Amino acid sequence: MLKKLSHSNFMIPSMVVLAILATSAGFYISLKQSQTKLEQNNIAEGLFWPNPKQLLEFNTTDNNGELFGLKQIEEKWSFIFFGYTNCPDICPITMSVMADTYKRIKNQYKNVQVIFVTVDPERDDTDKLNSYVSFFDSQFIGLNGSPQIENSLTKQIGVAFYHDDKKGNYLVDHSASIFVIDPKMRLVSKLSPPHNSEEIIKKFKKIKRFIDEKS
Repeated sequence: MLKKLSHSNFMIPSMVVLAILATSAGFYISLKQSQTKLEQNNIAEGLFWPNPKQLLEFNTTDNNGELFGLKQIEEKWSFIFFGYTNCPDICPITMSVMADTYKRIKNQYKNVQVIFVTVDPERDDTDKLNSYVSFFDSQFIGLNGSPQIENSLTKQIGVAFYHDDKKGNYLVDHSASIFVIDPKMRLVSKLSPPHNSEEIIKKFKKIKRFIDEKS
């Protein structure tokens, strides 16, 4: 009887310890899952995931007068900004930020490019577009072409813009966001203003790491 009781007394603490360990393990796993989810949520801010938009074929001309389409963004990370060369504030500020961003990451990431798409093609001809983007960086790409065309980048990405009055030196209201296209030609993220190079680089590294892990 004493032996049975002694054995029973030994088993009770053991079961308690095992229960505590199981509870602790469950808590740890739950905590790690919560941390992972929180990290993904932080990365996913502005990230179009799990359903990034696949871009369709489009045809336009660049600032050198050459054809530009899906082939030119395939296997590259593209930062795309929509604006116009007569823009008095948002465009030059954003392009300056992107120039600093590009300068700081181009040696580390060889497959990164910056694209400026005009929403005012009537005034932004090839020469004007070339002078504008080259002012910020000789490697920057400027795209012309009608933004109203169904398969244009402007239409596919869904960028809103509005011409106040097409007389004289008119202004164009447009998005101030920067859009990120991954090497698989998918719209994966939108970076909302205000922009600064430090934040753009930080977000890009997180997004790239996230997308690379999912690929």
